[in-house]
Amino acid sequence: MKCIFCGNSESKVVDSRYLKDSSIRRRRECLKCGKRFTTYETVENNPMVVTNVNNEREAFKLDKLTKSIEYATYCQECDMSVEEISKTIEVKLIGLSKQEITTKDIVKVALEVLAEVSAMACLVYYTQHTDCESFDDIRRFINR
Repeated sequence: MKCIFCGNSESKVVDSRYLKDSSIRRRRECLKCGKRFTTYETVENNPMVVTNVNNEREAFKLDKLTKSIEYATYCQECDMSVEEISKTIEVKLIGLSKQEITTKDIVKVALEVLAEVSAMACLVYYTQHTDCESFDDIRRFINR
């Protein structure tokens, strides 16, 4: 850690305290000038990066997923709320242990979750998020 007074990169930790927001407050002493300063350490939430079909990358956005689930479940009787479904999908995506996922990964997991919640919502999501072009594609999906 670089000293804010003299710029020296060597310091020692004098005191550490865990804070309520899961961060750590550290008092440090510069080994060159002897002055003390405070640093705060927080765990960085590394968001998943989504690669779409055009190979464009963007951060995973739960609200974007929620909107598509909302569309798929519109007027459907579901045991779970749209937010619960979205969170379940997000947790399963995090469980893939990949920092970079594709839209195909999202669709696959979403279809698995929606199949348990509502067959009709699953079908709507499938037609919305895959390149299904005919009734035969839909029939094959239903019969799988």
